[in-house]
Amino acid sequence: MHLVIIALGLQLSAFGLGQSLTFGLYGRLSPEYLTPTLEVALPLGGFDLQARLQRGALGVGLGSAVEFSALGRVSYGVQASLGFAGWGIQGSASGIFGPVAASLEALYSNTLRSSLWVGDEAQGGLKLGLGGRYRLEARQTLGLQLGFNRDLLGIARGSGELTYALRQAQTYTFGLGVEDSRFYGLLGWRGELNGAGTLLDTTLRAGQLNRLEAALTTPLDPEQLNNLKLRLTLAYPWAANLGLEAYGFRADADYDGRFSLWLRYTLDFGGNE
Repeated sequence: MHLVIIALGLQLSAFGLGQSLTFGLYGRLSPEYLTPTLEVALPLGGFDLQARLQRGALGVGLGSAVEFSALGRVSYGVQASLGFAGWGIQGSASGIFGPVAASLEALYSNTLRSSLWVGDEAQGGLKLGLGGRYRLEARQTLGLQLGFNRDLLGIARGSGELTYALRQAQTYTFGLGVEDSRFYGLLGWRGELNGAGTLLDTTLRAGQLNRLEAALTTPLDPEQLNNLKLRLTLAYPWAANLGLEAYGFRADADYDGRFSLWLRYTLDFGGNE
């Protein structure tokens, strides 16, 4: 079945119908699990259709966007996954109107989402997320993130984060947040490390919750058509993620009480205009 879908994706791409084809291999040590993965993105009129396949689960998604000239833009999408372990559905929308940017996400699964698609979090139930940013002026932005989770056992948790970003030669971000009754402070920095276009984006959350996130992007050619992307996340209680991406290849190594590795390669064929 996997070979048939891969062949279909290549055939569609050969006719210019496939926007992209991503295939890979995912494995974790505990509990032991190994599966090939496949993602296909196709244009369908004014929509983008996505299909995701792994051993024991299949997911489909549909998304689009509406432009309001210079006033703003709204994008939206819906995804559904079905597998031997259960099912899940997700909807999202985001928009930008002048100084305001907002996003909304809602999803529900009757099993762990990591069982429906590899690389997702090992949680199930209901998850809601609401985010917004307001540009006070050209160099200052306020941000707010709110979240709610009700797991498969009916236990509810909430989160919230308020940030202030000041953009000068670099961007500095300060904030306060709470996640599952754990309070923390936030400090972020984003800027260029050299004149070649190498960017570093770091965020530190410290307090009752501790997590460091860093992303480095550097051009691999003078035209900046290809970039090397490195991502690192460290958290306590101990968890970590290390990501590497270049020339269509991507590797993600995770530890959250168990080790996992996901290797992928993406062929980008463009699509119909």
